[in-house]
Amino acid sequence: MLCLLRLSMRSYPIRLEYTIQNAQLNMRKHLPKVEMENIRPQLQISQPAGKLTIDSTEYYHSIGLKTRAALSQENYDRGRKAALEGIAAIVEKGNRLAQISNPSVNAIADMAYESCFETKGELSFEPIVAPSVRYEASPAQIEVIPGKLNYNLVRGRVDADYQPGKVGIRVTQYPRLDISVVDVKV
Repeated sequence: MLCLLRLSMRSYPIRLEYTIQNAQLNMRKHLPKVEMENIRPQLQISQPAGKLTIDSTEYYHSIGLKTRAALSQENYDRGRKAALEGIAAIVEKGNRLAQISNPSVNAIADMAYESCFETKGELSFEPIVAPSVRYEASPAQIEVIPGKLNYNLVRGRVDADYQPGKVGIRVTQYPRLDISVVDVKV
Protein backbone atom coordinates (compact mmCIF):
# COMPACT_ATOMS: atom_id res chain seq x y z
CA MET A 1 0.00 0.00 0.00
CA LEU A 2 1.08 3.22 -0.87
CA CYS A 3 0.64 6.28 1.19
CA LEU A 4 0.34 9.41 -0.56
CA LEU A 5 0.07 12.73 0.96
CA ARG A 6 -2.61 14.82 -0.29
CA LEU A 7 -2.50 18.52 0.09
CA SER A 8 -5.85 20.15 0.45
CA MET A 9 -6.17 23.95 0.26
CA ARG A 10 -9.28 25.74 0.83
CA SER A 11 -9.47 29.58 0.55
CA TYR A 12 -12.09 31.85 1.95
CA PRO A 13 -12.37 35.29 0.35
CA ILE A 14 -12.71 38.44 2.30
CA ARG A 15 -16.22 39.60 2.91
CA LEU A 16 -16.84 43.25 3.39
CA GLU A 17 -19.99 45.03 4.42
CA TYR A 18 -20.35 48.61 3.28
CA THR A 19 -22.51 51.27 4.83
CA ILE A 20 -22.58 54.41 2.69
CA GLN A 21 -24.05 57.70 3.69
CA ASN A 22 -24.07 60.07 0.72
CA ALA A 23 -22.63 63.54 1.08
CA GLN A 24 -25.19 66.31 1.32
CA LEU A 25 -24.97 69.95 0.28
CA ASN A 26 -27.86 72.11 1.42
CA MET A 27 -27.77 75.55 -0.15
CA ARG A 28 -30.05 78.47 0.45
CA LYS A 29 -29.77 81.52 -1.80
CA HIS A 30 -30.59 85.02 -0.63
CA LEU A 31 -31.03 87.17 -3.72
CA PRO A 32 -29.47 90.64 -3.73
CA LYS A 33 -31.85 93.53 -3.12
CA VAL A 34 -31.66 97.12 -4.18
CA GLU A 35 -33.87 99.43 -2.15
CA MET A 36 -34.33 102.70 -3.99
CA GLU A 37 -36.08 105.91 -3.05
CA ASN A 38 -36.56 108.52 -5.72
CA ILE A 39 -36.96 112.06 -4.38
CA ARG A 40 -38.34 114.13 -7.22
CA PRO A 41 -36.88 117.53 -8.00
CA GLN A 42 -38.99 120.48 -6.96
CA LEU A 43 -39.43 123.87 -8.53
CA GLN A 44 -40.87 126.52 -6.27
CA ILE A 45 -41.83 129.80 -7.88
CA SER A 46 -43.26 132.65 -5.88
CA GLN A 47 -43.76 136.25 -6.75
CA PRO A 48 -44.52 138.84 -4.11
CA ALA A 49 -47.30 141.22 -4.94
CA GLY A 50 -46.21 144.19 -7.00
CA LYS A 51 -46.68 147.81 -5.98
CA LEU A 52 -49.67 149.58 -7.53
CA THR A 53 -49.65 153.36 -7.19
CA ILE A 54 -52.68 155.40 -8.21
CA ASP A 55 -52.26 159.16 -7.97
CA SER A 56 -55.61 160.91 -8.45
CA THR A 57 -54.44 164.37 -7.40
CA GLU A 58 -54.32 165.81 -10.94
CA TYR A 59 -57.67 164.20 -11.76
CA TYR A 60 -59.36 165.83 -8.75
CA HIS A 61 -57.73 169.17 -9.57
CA SER A 62 -59.03 168.96 -13.15
CA ILE A 63 -62.64 168.49 -11.94
CA GLY A 64 -62.32 171.27 -9.35
CA LEU A 65 -61.71 169.29 -6.17
CA LYS A 66 -58.49 170.51 -4.66
CA THR A 67 -56.58 170.12 -1.46
CA ARG A 68 -56.09 173.12 0.81
CA ALA A 69 -52.46 173.43 -0.20
CA ALA A 70 -53.30 173.29 -3.94
CA LEU A 71 -56.17 175.77 -3.49
CA SER A 72 -53.93 178.15 -1.55
CA GLN A 73 -51.25 177.92 -4.24
CA GLU A 74 -53.82 178.55 -6.98
CA ASN A 75 -55.26 181.56 -5.14
CA TYR A 76 -51.74 182.88 -4.62
CA ASP A 77 -51.00 182.52 -8.36
CA ARG A 78 -54.32 184.19 -9.31
CA GLY A 79 -53.79 187.06 -6.83
CA ARG A 80 -50.29 187.66 -8.10
CA LYS A 81 -51.51 187.63 -11.69
CA ALA A 82 -54.42 189.97 -10.82
CA ALA A 83 -52.05 192.33 -8.99
CA LEU A 84 -49.68 192.43 -11.96
CA GLU A 85 -52.59 192.97 -14.37
CA GLY A 86 -53.97 195.73 -12.10
CA ILE A 87 -50.58 197.46 -12.00
CA ALA A 88 -50.32 197.13 -15.80
CA ALA A 89 -53.84 198.67 -16.19
CA ILE A 90 -52.92 201.58 -13.89
CA VAL A 91 -49.71 202.14 -15.84
CA GLU A 92 -51.66 202.10 -19.10
CA LYS A 93 -54.22 204.61 -17.75
CA GLY A 94 -51.39 206.76 -16.50
CA ASN A 95 -49.75 206.68 -19.92
CA ARG A 96 -53.05 207.63 -21.54
CA LEU A 97 -53.60 210.47 -19.05
CA ALA A 98 -50.10 211.67 -19.78
CA GLN A 99 -51.31 212.44 -23.30
CA ILE A 100 -54.05 214.77 -21.98
CA SER A 101 -52.35 217.71 -23.59
CA ASN A 102 -52.70 216.15 -27.01
CA PRO A 103 -55.77 217.81 -28.63
CA SER A 104 -56.43 214.96 -31.05
CA VAL A 105 -56.99 212.42 -28.28
CA ASN A 106 -59.59 212.88 -25.56
CA ALA A 107 -58.25 210.35 -23.06
CA ILE A 108 -60.73 211.06 -20.23
CA ALA A 109 -63.77 210.71 -22.49
CA ASP A 110 -62.41 207.54 -24.02
CA MET A 111 -61.71 206.02 -20.60
CA ALA A 112 -65.21 206.98 -19.38
CA TYR A 113 -66.78 205.41 -22.44
CA GLU A 114 -64.74 202.17 -22.00
CA SER A 115 -65.75 201.91 -18.33
CA CYS A 116 -69.42 201.66 -19.29
CA PHE A 117 -68.90 198.26 -20.75
CA GLU A 118 -68.10 195.36 -18.48
CA THR A 119 -65.74 192.75 -19.64
CA LYS A 120 -67.52 189.48 -19.80
CA GLY A 121 -66.07 186.27 -18.54
CA GLU A 122 -64.90 183.62 -20.87
CA LEU A 123 -66.19 180.04 -20.90
CA SER A 124 -63.63 177.43 -21.73
CA PHE A 125 -63.64 173.65 -21.64
CA GLU A 126 -60.70 172.14 -19.84
CA PRO A 127 -59.76 168.48 -20.33
CA ILE A 128 -60.14 166.11 -17.41
CA VAL A 129 -56.77 164.62 -16.54
CA ALA A 130 -56.78 160.85 -16.06
CA PRO A 131 -55.39 159.48 -12.78
CA SER A 132 -51.75 158.43 -12.87
CA VAL A 133 -51.51 154.65 -12.54
CA ARG A 134 -48.14 152.96 -12.05
CA TYR A 135 -47.40 149.34 -11.36
CA GLU A 136 -44.00 148.09 -10.24
CA ALA A 137 -43.78 144.32 -10.55
CA SER A 138 -41.73 142.43 -7.99
CA PRO A 139 -39.24 139.94 -9.45
CA ALA A 140 -40.16 136.29 -9.33
CA GLN A 141 -38.32 134.19 -6.78
CA ILE A 142 -37.37 130.81 -8.18
CA GLU A 143 -35.96 128.05 -6.02
CA VAL A 144 -34.85 124.74 -7.50
CA ILE A 145 -34.48 121.80 -5.13
CA PRO A 146 -32.60 119.08 -7.03
CA GLY A 147 -33.90 115.55 -6.92
CA LYS A 148 -32.04 112.67 -5.31
CA LEU A 149 -31.86 108.97 -5.77
CA ASN A 150 -31.18 107.19 -2.49
CA TYR A 151 -30.39 103.53 -2.73
CA ASN A 152 -29.31 100.79 -0.38
CA LEU A 153 -27.72 97.63 -1.72
CA VAL A 154 -28.22 94.45 0.27
CA ARG A 155 -25.74 91.96 -1.10
CA GLY A 156 -26.91 88.49 -1.99
CA ARG A 157 -25.40 85.50 -0.25
CA VAL A 158 -25.48 81.77 -0.33
CA ASP A 159 -25.79 79.85 2.91
CA ALA A 160 -24.30 76.40 2.40
CA ASP A 161 -24.41 73.50 4.80
CA TYR A 162 -22.15 70.69 3.68
CA GLN A 163 -22.42 67.35 5.40
CA PRO A 164 -19.66 65.07 4.20
CA GLY A 165 -20.49 61.57 3.15
CA LYS A 166 -19.40 58.54 5.13
CA VAL A 167 -18.35 55.19 4.00
CA GLY A 168 -18.24 52.51 6.67
CA ILE A 169 -16.45 49.29 5.81
CA ARG A 170 -16.74 46.31 8.08
CA VAL A 171 -15.06 43.05 7.49
CA THR A 172 -17.53 40.27 8.08
CA GLN A 173 -15.16 37.54 6.97
CA TYR A 174 -11.44 37.84 6.89
CA PRO A 175 -9.64 36.09 4.08
CA ARG A 176 -8.04 32.85 5.00
CA LEU A 177 -6.44 29.92 3.49
CA ASP A 178 -6.82 26.51 5.11
CA ILE A 179 -4.12 24.13 4.15
CA SER A 180 -4.40 20.56 5.27
CA VAL A 181 -2.37 17.47 4.51
CA VAL A 182 -4.26 14.25 4.41
CA ASP A 183 -2.77 10.78 4.22
CA VAL A 184 -4.40 8.94 1.46
CA LYS A 185 -3.85 5.18 1.24
CA VAL A 186 -3.91 3.74 -2.09
